Amino acid sequence: MKKTIGIFAHVDAGKTTLCEALLYNNGAIHKKGRVDTGDTVMDTAAVERQRGITCFSGAAGFKFNNNDYYLIDTPGHTDFLPDTERCMAALDCAVLCVSGVEGVESNTELLWELLCEYAVPVIIFINKCDRDIADTKRAFNELKKRFSEDIYFFDSEEYTEAIAVSDEALMEKFFKGQLSDVERNEKASELFMQRKLFPVLYGSALSNEGIYELMAALDEVCRTDYDENAPLTAEIFKVRNEKDKRVMLCHIRSGSLSVRDELPNGERVSEIRVFDSSKSTNTPKVIAGDTVEICGIYNYYAGERIGKDASEFKSVPALTARLVYPENVSSSDMISKMKILEDEEPTLSVEHIRQTGEISVCVMGKIELEILKQRISERFSLDCDFGSCEPIYKETLCESTVGYGHYEPLRHYSEVHLRIEPAKRGSGISFKSECPLNTLTSNYQNLIRTHVFEREHKGVLTGSPLTDVRITLLVGAAHEKHTEGGDFRESTYRAVRHGLMRGKSKLLEPYYKCRFAVDISLCGRVLSDITKMCGKDATTENSGEYSVITARIPVSEISEYQSEFASYTKGNGRLNMTFCGYDDCHNEAKVVERYAYDPERDLENTADSVFCAKGAGFLVPWREVEKYIHCKS
Repeated sequence: MKKTIGIFAHVDAGKTTLCEALLYNNGAIHKKGRVDTGDTVMDTAAVERQRGITCFSGAAGFKFNNNDYYLIDTPGHTDFLPDTERCMAALDCAVLCVSGVEGVESNTELLWELLCEYAVPVIIFINKCDRDIADTKRAFNELKKRFSEDIYFFDSEEYTEAIAVSDEALMEKFFKGQLSDVERNEKASELFMQRKLFPVLYGSALSNEGIYELMAALDEVCRTDYDENAPLTAEIFKVRNEKDKRVMLCHIRSGSLSVRDELPNGERVSEIRVFDSSKSTNTPKVIAGDTVEICGIYNYYAGERIGKDASEFKSVPALTARLVYPENVSSSDMISKMKILEDEEPTLSVEHIRQTGEISVCVMGKIELEILKQRISERFSLDCDFGSCEPIYKETLCESTVGYGHYEPLRHYSEVHLRIEPAKRGSGISFKSECPLNTLTSNYQNLIRTHVFEREHKGVLTGSPLTDVRITLLVGAAHEKHTEGGDFRESTYRAVRHGLMRGKSKLLEPYYKCRFAVDISLCGRVLSDITKMCGKDATTENSGEYSVITARIPVSEISEYQSEFASYTKGNGRLNMTFCGYDDCHNEAKVVERYAYDPERDLENTADSVFCAKGAGFLVPWREVEKYIHCKS
């Protein structure tokens, strides 16, 4: 049986040490590495070993009880959450490592919520129980209270009873003392894989306590059933660029894959590696259930799926920062290097403003920027820096508008009319057509649809991305002889921009859902701070000596608050922040003034149209386009 297991934890809960212990105890490595000495097999990057934190996911393999296990180690810091989340789509089950000293921490809660989103079965390991100040019972009670009533110590009487009462026939046998271990274990596995049972074990990864018991529990409750005869589907959870090749880390969900096989996008696999211990070795073929490295593929990316639609990920950056690079490096050279890093971490969303040479990246936080700076130095031998982090703003419309785009230089022709109207918050951009097919054929209408979605359209307030609008094709026109493939691209882009220039836009900013857990005496302070930070929808729940307060707060206001919170709670409070989407910007006028964006000078995103007269094309400013259009909507 093949099983892919992911290890997750709040930073410093002992996750990488647990990975080392699992590999060591199963013969995959001959010596347990330590984070503090920088010799762990899973943290291979220099930056990881120097800082003592996992920044990038990694994989290894081992055998236990004749089963093949693939182990995925994930970053624990929230700044690397997108990488961690992508791994979740590739798992059969997860081990959530919780410190027996600190208990449930802010990122523990976030990881639990994401594992729920991906419906990943979870087994919990309470770590660091060899420490004098560890409190296993307190950690367990906190887990049960915060996460699920279906959490039980593995192999305890309560565990067995919970399994038995889930089935009437088993319950009768249980109370008669006739429930066999085989029946119990089969039912436990069924409940576990359905996320109706969450076993808890405890021990110390550093002292090698409880590791065998954890593996035995995993072997018992995690069951898989893969179909290698089905069509190929695979989850791509990581991309790595080696010196001479691009490597994709994939989990094969169904079917099989051989060297030289052609993927759905037409590319052929040049090399396949399967994880053997802490290394990967070449193999001619892999089947469903394997977690592998694939080489020779350049048009699939981390987070995509081979053979089915990709997931929508919850962990998205809310901050952007400008890259400061050496003056002797051209912007085109620098952008090509940054695109290599973006290939490995798609959420960087590297942007290049050609007019100024400015390059910006999207990040989760300051730690990611520090790591990125070091990676640029190690990979490209360049000394770069970053400006201060700013929120990633977006723009939408306040009311419906219509935009016209016409493109008619000599021997070209296209015209597009689009209605653009506000849509539900968080819905993105949608498209439909009301244009009759006898006016514009379906192939041209499909081209317009493609051009609406193929680029990020900029708003006119700050040049931020357009979102949450419905775009409707009202009418379009082509010429029998002169219309070429790229003509509708030009007229579609211009029509979108023209509509935004004619309409009324508003600025949106990112919000975090914030959960404060503080001593009840500090409840007033937190509520006051939420008001100062322009927070919304604050709620309070008191539980004993603690208050739990939740609110939505603009990223721009809370990003520097964590150190202040730690100070006045004396380190005893918990603050959990998760991105929860966009809402109206609380200080729009100030932000617009700071950006000083002039939409009419942004020639790459023009609202002007091109018409033709007397055998020559001429430019019509956007304010006058309506006078020149050929079609009637």
